[in-house]
Amino acid sequence: MICESVVPVPFEKDTITACATPPGTSALALIRLSGPGSISIAEKLSGKQLPPRSPLPTHLCLQETILDEVVITAWPKPKSYTGEDLVEMSCHGNPIIVQSILQAICTLGARPARPGEFTERAFLNGRMDLTKAEAVLDVLHARSERALRAGQRALSGQLSDRLMADRETLLQLLARIEAWIDFPEEDIQPEVGAGFLSDIKALLKSTASLLSTAPLGYRLRSGYRLVLAGPPNAGKSSLLNALLGMDRALVSPIPGTTRDTVEESITLAGFPVRLIDTAGLHTSKDPVEIQGMARTRVAMQNADLVLALIDSTHPDDPCAKEWELICHQVITVLTKSDLPSKQARKGVRVSAKTGEGLDTLQSQISQRLTADLGAPGADEIAITTRHEDALRKTTEALACASASLMAKSAPELVASDLRLALHSLESILGVGTSEDVLDRLFAQFCIGK
Repeated sequence: MICESVVPVPFEKDTITACATPPGTSALALIRLSGPGSISIAEKLSGKQLPPRSPLPTHLCLQETILDEVVITAWPKPKSYTGEDLVEMSCHGNPIIVQSILQAICTLGARPARPGEFTERAFLNGRMDLTKAEAVLDVLHARSERALRAGQRALSGQLSDRLMADRETLLQLLARIEAWIDFPEEDIQPEVGAGFLSDIKALLKSTASLLSTAPLGYRLRSGYRLVLAGPPNAGKSSLLNALLGMDRALVSPIPGTTRDTVEESITLAGFPVRLIDTAGLHTSKDPVEIQGMARTRVAMQNADLVLALIDSTHPDDPCAKEWELICHQVITVLTKSDLPSKQARKGVRVSAKTGEGLDTLQSQISQRLTADLGAPGADEIAITTRHEDALRKTTEALACASASLMAKSAPELVASDLRLALHSLESILGVGTSEDVLDRLFAQFCIGK
């Protein structure tokens, strides 16, 4: 703990501080303050009045002790990242200096920020909706270029704009149906019916289209599971090392060297890919090997794609048919192509030793990835699992409203379904979101963001 913890008070009444750059020694570090006391604290430490939105080189001092030479920038509310008075200090990246400045800031009335609290305040102060706050997290944690671009689109407001447009359509539909309910004596039923069903179906199509991006979003965030499987000594660990471009897995001519799964990440076709090396599948009475093979089968069942490795210098393995049938997506790989082959099977011939066939294999993997999840698009948006859950409820409610309308049910039933759809849609933007949901979401952020 850098400074003494204090009893939390409402966010709009206290000042928070944290280092926004990763811990450790570096050329520079960035310290943030946000809240009503941030500018006055910075002015007390610098002894100078801070000009708005203009970097000021100065020294920080506490009780005549110089803490560091810094550059301070102040953003008065409401036009700051958090919507509050915000200060950023660029100091030297020595952890001792960073800690001494944070301690001085806390001495003057600030408290340490919780993970994600700066972005949480931005949301609570209306500087961004919840989708943009989540997009900050996506940009920070992007594991591939494609994931980064999708996160940046959401951060720029593309997802928010689309959801807000659907929300406006829903509000208009509700207004029309409620007018019918509230004023049954008026001749407005034909007006409600005219195009009403087609408007609901168009809205249903829009939300369903957004919902369809859920698998892409999951893969961009968690990675595509690519399992290397096959009999012992088929070259699984060697191929893993070759694909990674480094020696990650232990390679030995002794069968059964790999007893557990070994996992590493690479990027292929713009996707983060989790390469998983596994224990060789064969007939064994060794309890440790049996346990390792059980883990291999589980990994294969959970895989998005399996590379089924066959040693091309040996005839067919009796277990080959079993491990080729365990999962739905398989690429057969004939290893050790630099040696005389005894295999009649068709597959991608590779040599981890010479590099032969690696480009072809990577190309085939990329083709499978693109076939499963599509090529990158200029307006590609990838929703989160939270969005998926809310959109599923939205589409279900809209489908019920459409069915009720076609069945000529009471307008109150249609209105009820539309209200449920609106509530679910608004929850994505953060309207009426519970404090527990917000706490879980912002706890995923690093301190200082």
